[in-house]
Amino acid sequence: MARHILIVDDEQDICEILRFNLEMEGYVVSTSEGPVDLFSDEWREKGLPNLILLDVMMTPKSGFEWARELKSDSRTENIPIVFCTAKTMEEDMLRGFAIGSDDYICKPFRISEVKARVKAVMRRMTPERDEAMGVVLDHDSKVCYVDGEEIELTKLEFELLALLMSKPGQVFSREKILQTVWPSDTIVLDRTVDVNVTRIRKKIGRYGKYLRTKFGYGYLFNG
Repeated sequence: MARHILIVDDEQDICEILRFNLEMEGYVVSTSEGPVDLFSDEWREKGLPNLILLDVMMTPKSGFEWARELKSDSRTENIPIVFCTAKTMEEDMLRGFAIGSDDYICKPFRISEVKARVKAVMRRMTPERDEAMGVVLDHDSKVCYVDGEEIELTKLEFELLALLMSKPGQVFSREKILQTVWPSDTIVLDRTVDVNVTRIRKKIGRYGKYLRTKFGYGYLFNG
């Protein structure tokens, strides 16, 4: 499942630039012009973010203040925080790290730097994986586990299963699967998708029944 990043910055242009570039990296991105209540009805529907990119100089509550609140709450203390701010003095950086931030990026920043640091923090926290019942896809090692046992999937099989598991219950058409999983310079038929789905079902054993066919539409993983 794609990881969720929350960007909190009172400069809307920065929010949109970061959103666009991080979404291009495959993240789900939410933005806010100030600290939010992550347990309100609106934010509960989105789920807690996997990482927060946080500005410091905001009113009425600064990024430092909100970060301290997050780190003092057992429900949010483990969410990685990366400060992204124009406060570049050494004492500001030290204050940020003392609160418990995982990184500190000074403005003006390069987008490539932000993407690299976000990726590094994500990797340090937990390996990226999709998980449904006894089926686990580890995206860092490109390994599939079924009930804790490693099984061998081809690259195409892994990517196909990852696509379906990324949004459980959503139907993906054969055309969408071909466009997303297969190289653009490869000529394949719709039947190719069917063959690979059949192979995956066999390999994941008793969980194969959750890789379902929606006749006339495509495939979904409904686990």
